[in-house]
Amino acid sequence: MKYYLILLLLCFSALFGQPPIEKVSVKLQWADQFQFAGYYVAKEKGFYQDAGLDVTLQKFDPKKLAVDEVMAGRSTYGIGRSSLLVDRMDGKDVVALAAIFQSSPFVLLSAKSSDIQTPRDLIGKRIMMTQDFQDTISIRAMLNSQDIRLDQIKFLEHSYNPIDIANGKTDVMACYISNEPFVLKEKGIETNSISPEAYGFDFYSDILFTSESEVHNHPKRVRAFVDATLKGWEYAFEHIEETSRLIKERYNGQNKSLESLIYEGQVLKELAYRGNKPLGSVSVDKFRRISDIYAVMGIHQNEKRLEGFVYDDNSRQTVSLSADEHSFLHMNTIRYTATSMWPPFNFYSEGNSARLQGVAVDFWKLIVERTGMKSTFVASPTWAGIMDAIKSKAVDVTLGTSLSKEKETYALFSKPYASFPNVIVTNKTIDFLPGLEALSGKRVAMCEGYSVTEAVASKYPNITVVGVEDTREGLKLLSSGRVDAVIDILPVVAYLMNADHHLDLKISGTTEFVFDVRMMIRNDYPELKAIIDKAIDSITPAERQRILNRYIAITYEDRVDYGWIYAVILVALFIISIFMYRQFEMGKYHKRLLKMATTDPLTGLVNRIRLDEKLLECHQFYQRTGRTFSVIIIDLDYFKRVNDTFGHLIGDKTLVSLSQLVSDNIRTIDTLGRWGGEEFMIICPETDSDGGKQLAEKIQSVIEQYDFPHIHTLTCSFGVSESREGDRIENVVGRADSALYRAKEEGRNRICLS
Repeated sequence: MKYYLILLLLCFSALFGQPPIEKVSVKLQWADQFQFAGYYVAKEKGFYQDAGLDVTLQKFDPKKLAVDEVMAGRSTYGIGRSSLLVDRMDGKDVVALAAIFQSSPFVLLSAKSSDIQTPRDLIGKRIMMTQDFQDTISIRAMLNSQDIRLDQIKFLEHSYNPIDIANGKTDVMACYISNEPFVLKEKGIETNSISPEAYGFDFYSDILFTSESEVHNHPKRVRAFVDATLKGWEYAFEHIEETSRLIKERYNGQNKSLESLIYEGQVLKELAYRGNKPLGSVSVDKFRRISDIYAVMGIHQNEKRLEGFVYDDNSRQTVSLSADEHSFLHMNTIRYTATSMWPPFNFYSEGNSARLQGVAVDFWKLIVERTGMKSTFVASPTWAGIMDAIKSKAVDVTLGTSLSKEKETYALFSKPYASFPNVIVTNKTIDFLPGLEALSGKRVAMCEGYSVTEAVASKYPNITVVGVEDTREGLKLLSSGRVDAVIDILPVVAYLMNADHHLDLKISGTTEFVFDVRMMIRNDYPELKAIIDKAIDSITPAERQRILNRYIAITYEDRVDYGWIYAVILVALFIISIFMYRQFEMGKYHKRLLKMATTDPLTGLVNRIRLDEKLLECHQFYQRTGRTFSVIIIDLDYFKRVNDTFGHLIGDKTLVSLSQLVSDNIRTIDTLGRWGGEEFMIICPETDSDGGKQLAEKIQSVIEQYDFPHIHTLTCSFGVSESREGDRIENVVGRADSALYRAKEEGRNRICLS
């Protein structure tokens, strides 16, 4: 008896352990056909059930508009047209979840014998069209553009029977190009069609929508329904013939032929992926353009009503993901990790040990933004700890590494998002090194676990590799004479040499090894690898360079040709001249490297590396003499709008103009540099906070009066601080940063002191 009770309890546990199935419904806007294939497939293939949903597909009823049914709570979801925007403006709290068709299949169809070919031919004609079709922006805009008033057309109640354009019951019928023309052609009836797209009015169609209350009260259910629906559509478009057979057998109230259903599927697939947009993509910017057209036609619009109209989860995604990938992101919060000891790729910002920044971090932020993924940071102090975390699945991805056979046994790797040469660092007394052969018999510090360390040890056995935890340790060993050289990638050594003031060291040559920076992913997450790869592909060369410029400001040459040196050396009569000339050229080479490492190539200003050096100089001078210095941080107000409205090229030109404008209005002893992105810093020696404020006010006034090319007006926010007794450098900068943050919170275009 005891065993039966245990078995019974186990059965009850299993029963109650299942996630509850939630009942929802979706109102179709037309009779059954391929137009709703994604919903049929999601139901028949169990995608809705897998998402914990029991979905009822409510049949089309001409007397019950989908928007009214959803607003009244009789349907959970509905399918509508761009006229949903009119409903939103009229006070109905509809939310657009996904646009199944990026381009509308809508046309006005007539019998060829009626000779109706242009919108002007519609005047005085009878048109069968539903009310929501009449409100559709593409129809209204097309008629308005041709100076046709609605009262010049006689609208009839829609019969939904395409034969009526041939039997004289109507002159014109509103329909889809994917459906009725083919049906009529099968019956031997030739047709003409008028498409709003041909007149420049092409907008979304078949918009999946719901109510604000559904989004707010059941956010997980909304996301699950959208994911499952898009998965159904993705399957339907990949298996058009199979889906057409399903519709013919189970959803064919119109008695359509298999051929017409297949044709409909092919046309709709092209419209769904028009412009290479992600399936279901919907943008508030496109609705804003639709709203502007409505406004031009005298239909009241309210900008504030656009807020919340587009489903936020969907609008954040700009990379085209499959339904499975989208579902993966919905189900998982991605845990990423990185050490704070790999500048300029990932390191803690000065004065804020909780804020990780760097090249790799900025690439990751871009990936997160474009995929809409949820992510959380897991700190890891060492590289060995990162590898253990990936192996044990304690984290999902780390931001910067390279391929190696050993790591491939437990991890997947993304496409490279940046590539850099590995360079040789030596004492300044060492001449130029043509390659790694010159290090034979030498002790070379390299990071343990790095793929280049293994490659050098394997190919150059005469080099003694000294393993170090990080390159900073290696450079210290080199400065103290305990090793002969250090090898790492150019940005890392350039950053550390400047940050740690290794004036006794120099970059003496390059190696044949190139470091492709990749993200490393746990090996049971192939979906995550695919998502990251798609996001990396979406990053433009200009965007990549901007990220690099924020931290390292180095341009790279894949190969430097020193052949001319050896050719000249062959001329014995000029051996002394050549030696002197070679030393001169190498001096210029090292100066060029130093300039590249400390200059922002866009604005020509010093970059963050040089600003850090100048801050240290001013701080040390203050400690010796007590003469204070001030720091001003400038941030462009609403600069993202400039990039979004005018493009990144104009944004870059604006940054250059601002740089020149500020440079012309500071003292020669002041240092102006690009702190990062759209932030600039001015370091003012022997200046207190009052003097810093006066300078900021002068610059603020100059900027407000300046006519910037293309954008014309621009404002900036300013944070000002001065050095104080007992300060560290990060204290001065931190106070200026806090003051800047306060200026932006208080409304921007103002100066705050701290």
